[in-house]
Amino acid sequence: MVGSEVYSHEVKKAEVIKSAFRRSIGLRIKEQKEVYEGEVVKVLPVEADNPTGGYGRVISHVLLTLQTKKGQKELKLDPAIHQQLEKEQVKQGDVIYIEATSGAVKRVGRSDRYATEFDLE
Repeated sequence: MVGSEVYSHEVKKAEVIKSAFRRSIGLRIKEQKEVYEGEVVKVLPVEADNPTGGYGRVISHVLLTLQTKKGQKELKLDPAIHQQLEKEQVKQGDVIYIEATSGAVKRVGRSDRYATEFDLE
């Protein structure tokens, strides 16, 4: 490693040195993610009274049931994930992917059972 490599990068100097040490000793870092993926069976937003004392109701949490070949799993999710579910336009029969750590929701596609529902013939 040459000194010009450290100063020419747009990354912090400490980070460049750490990566050089990792390469020299052969250390590989693996990242494991906890992911929920499956077909949406049920989406049930649970409402509660407004905690600020205002009128109306707010969503306290969302009960989401996912089904896979292995079985069903019911998840109790944050209201922020409900907003992402609405943004992705997730409904019953969709296959979705949720990262547990970041809460990112991705709509993968439609289940085979519901695929013939909108078939054009």
